[in-house]
Amino acid sequence: MPKHSVLAVLILTMTFNTTVEYQNYARKLVSYKEFPCLVELWRKESNWRPEAKSPTNDYGIPQRNMPNHTRAEIKAFRSSPAKQIEWGVGYIRHRYGTACRALAHHKQKNWY
Repeated sequence: MPKHSVLAVLILTMTFNTTVEYQNYARKLVSYKEFPCLVELWRKESNWRPEAKSPTNDYGIPQRNMPNHTRAEIKAFRSSPAKQIEWGVGYIRHRYGTACRALAHHKQKNWY
């Protein structure tokens, strides 16, 4: 198996169990300037709890809205903190550009 394939398998199967581990993983995906904003944003949204569910059916650490997803897809998302963090960082980049812009929006609207 090529070296990069082994690394990919390890990353996909990593298990995180604590807020510190979730944040350490997220730290690798954003700039050092963005990281404090991401920590605050997701503290407000879910308190960094992968099992979080809002009254409006938003799920996980980034509080992803999944209205057109199957129960199996939602379960898979909720069971993987790494997947939640990767999706959330991607969403922030696509919609706001940076975690600090997402946090600024959240402070104005109470959502992002």
